[in-house]
Amino acid sequence: MLRQLRQVEKHDTPARLEYYGHPKEIAKVIVKSIEQGKLRYNGEENYTQIIRSLTSVINVETGKIVSRETLLTYAKWIRAGELPEDE
Repeated sequence: MLRQLRQVEKHDTPARLEYYGHPKEIAKVIVKSIEQGKLRYNGEENYTQIIRSLTSVINVETGKIVSRETLLTYAKWIRAGELPEDE
């Protein structure tokens, strides 16, 4: 379960997301934010570019960086209504 999401940005510093929980949960937050118009890339609703532009998404519990490809796959499944509940 997603317990914390924090977006860190400073001027020209690329976006970085830190989270606690599973990558599926962060993908759900990203997709929901895009769908609600809260997250855009140059004013566009471009899921691929938004996720690829993130410098890193870090699972702070494990210290591991989640790949952009993993987030893109989850976003695709979420949008298609096909996100598996268990892995």
